[in-house]
Amino acid sequence: MQIERMAVYTANLEYTGKAYAFAGGRSHQGFETTVVALSTDTGLEGYGEVCPCGPNYMPAFAEGLPSCLSLLAPEILGQDPRQVSVIQERMNQALTGQAVAKAAIDIACWDLLGKACGLPVYTLLGGLQSPSMPLHRIVPLAEPGEMEESLRRYRTEGFRHIQIKLGHGVEEDIELVRRLGKLKQPDELWIGDINGAWRRDQALRFSRAIEDVDIYLEQPCRSYEECLSVRRRARHPVKLDEAFNTLNELQRGLRDDAMDAIALKVSKFGGLTPSRIVRDVCADAGIPMTIEDAWGSGIATAAYAHLAASTSPRALLNTTDLHNYNTVQLATGAPEVADGRMWLSDRPGLGVVPDFTLLSLRDVYE
Repeated sequence: MQIERMAVYTANLEYTGKAYAFAGGRSHQGFETTVVALSTDTGLEGYGEVCPCGPNYMPAFAEGLPSCLSLLAPEILGQDPRQVSVIQERMNQALTGQAVAKAAIDIACWDLLGKACGLPVYTLLGGLQSPSMPLHRIVPLAEPGEMEESLRRYRTEGFRHIQIKLGHGVEEDIELVRRLGKLKQPDELWIGDINGAWRRDQALRFSRAIEDVDIYLEQPCRSYEECLSVRRRARHPVKLDEAFNTLNELQRGLRDDAMDAIALKVSKFGGLTPSRIVRDVCADAGIPMTIEDAWGSGIATAAYAHLAASTSPRALLNTTDLHNYNTVQLATGAPEVADGRMWLSDRPGLGVVPDFTLLSLRDVYE
């Protein structure tokens, strides 16, 4: 099997809510997503999707992805997509960094590998260990009354894992969590996501002020060193996200005992090939994971859902259903969601098919 053609598509994903807002004054209503379609000499096609959460969240820029893909295309054309580590190495030799662009190709190769074998990707990633995956729902930064309303609505929809965006200001956030904490149920898991907005003294003051509320603190400070300092003194478990972009950074965190959990975003690490290593290292170290991505439609959701489904329940903190955060569905066959949980079909590959009527063709490489 050889890759004969790579087509690059883009589309705009509009958020279903009023605004997707988080710390640092960052707020977005729409996101540009990139879909890669790889065609082979066997007639099989594989699909991958990546979507940075705006230009100021992660080290990736949506408008720059097509340029990165133009450099990667010559390195993968004529190659066997089933050789995922070979493809990954060729991309790393051709382009330094730019993990998100590489992830789009890598995910499409896993889709092709599954289709060629007649197996769902989760089988190839280790086997189905978490058939029914717990979902978290994000409560975007807003006025306290709006956030409380969102929390109540998600609870009625069956969600027991809640991620609360913080970043009003430390005193305001203390009052917010105290207010919302009165509503917390014993079977719920809460995560307060600061997205790196606080200094370490602010994070510690917050933790001490709400020590009676059972909640994770996610990425309390911008730098790894600041987060490590908070982890060693905080009254709450610390989950890290933006601090880790590579396996080497994660290994440093494990050596330093820097976290109690992590967010594993598949595109941030370069796709499923490197992410499965990160997943296995964390599982072995006893670090639970939120396995997800920054944003995306049904293709992106399917990719990380296959990784989550092949993860031990002991190691899987939760995942999410990003395709349901958008007003439009770009693919059929996306994972099913009900009562705060998600599951996959047993279709070969990722099990999703793009709706090309909703995508704009950007580039073709043959």
